[in-house]
Amino acid sequence: MADFERGDFENPKKSAYSVERYDSSWEHEYMKRLERDKTVAKWTKNHGIAIQYVTEAGNVRGYHPDFLIERADGKKELHEIKGGQYLQNPDTIRKHEAAKNWCGKRGMSFVVITK
Repeated sequence: MADFERGDFENPKKSAYSVERYDSSWEHEYMKRLERDKTVAKWTKNHGIAIQYVTEAGNVRGYHPDFLIERADGKKELHEIKGGQYLQNPDTIRKHEAAKNWCGKRGMSFVVITK
């Protein structure tokens, strides 16, 4: 399974958009899973959320988590699809910490999905 496959997921039932773009075959599979998951009311990659963080080198960047999920019970979550080999990367750690803080202030959860 190539991780560089990009494409369009057409006519998702739980997204407000007629097409959701995926950046890897893994994201494509995850979209299918979200569609089947009865606990998921809505999801999108096209959420426009940018969370500010500071890189290890001291640069300010915007981090765009992969998915915004709304559960059937109304709870909102940000989900990040990340290969295990990247989890110890200092900038990945900084992004995830920033996302946890951002979500915490909004009563949301941040979830990392990894293999």
